[in-house]
Amino acid sequence: AEQIQRSKASVKESMRNVREGLDNLEIDFRAKPELLRYYTKLAGVAAGAAAAEDQAAANQFDQAGRSLLGVVNRLTDVLLEMR
Repeated sequence: AEQIQRSKASVKESMRNVREGLDNLEIDFRAKPELLRYYTKLAGVAAGAAAAEDQAAANQFDQAGRSLLGVVNRLTDVLLEMR
């Protein structure tokens, strides 16, 4: 049971780190003129990660993973557009 609690805490911490990273990514895209045109597609990915973080905090790990998949899909779309 203790290992499960440590694993859950680790997942929650990872979700926080992902959200913080995506917050910074959005800021970079908004601040750099050469990336600004892609920002509209990227905008909101941090909010999706924040939702996943909240779901993980509520022990809704399956839903949190599904929310992150939505974020990954949006990031993929941005990367494809940047090619």
